[in-house]
Amino acid sequence: MNDKIKILGFGGSLRQGSFNKALLYAAKDVLPENAELEIFDKIGSFPLFSQELESNVPEEVREFKRK
Repeated sequence: MNDKIKILGFGGSLRQGSFNKALLYAAKDVLPENAELEIFDKIGSFPLFSQELESNVPEEVREFKRK
């Protein structure tokens, strides 16, 4: 049985030197043993939200929703 706490993190900035993304990567080093942090770094390819496109979203968006 896997009792690990799973966390999906993503930075809100697309800037290459984003402090938020740097903090996410630093957080991986200080997590307790029962926690796992996966960093999702594909939000730059997300389209602007349109309800009309909700039935045909890009693979990156489907992957994010699954995680």
